[in-house]
Amino acid sequence: MKSPKTRCNEQWTEARFNSFIKSALRSASNRWAPKHLCIKNSRIARNTYICFSCKKQVGHRLIKADHIEPVVDVKKGFRSWDTYIARMFVEVDAYQAVCKACHDIKTKEEAVERKRNK
Repeated sequence: MKSPKTRCNEQWTEARFNSFIKSALRSASNRWAPKHLCIKNSRIARNTYICFSCKKQVGHRLIKADHIEPVVDVKKGFRSWDTYIARMFVEVDAYQAVCKACHDIKTKEEAVERKRNK
């Protein structure tokens, strides 16, 4: 059975609407100043940053500002838009600068744990 279309003049399902909102919030978070400050604080030289996790030096394309606490809780899952937004837009002390490799590992572990707790 297809999901009923309830949003955007009955053209979008709730899942499509939720995906749209999450995408828009992620895009907005890329302009969030504390996120950029986290990256700036990990800079040790021109185009050289230090990963919080593995302590390796990486270039600017390989450093990510990672939420210390995941935006979507790994134990409880998605709770509400208010919680999602509050956890997405945090201050600089709630971020850690990690290399892409460490970020990918952490993200995968969180996804596995979230799936296990479903």
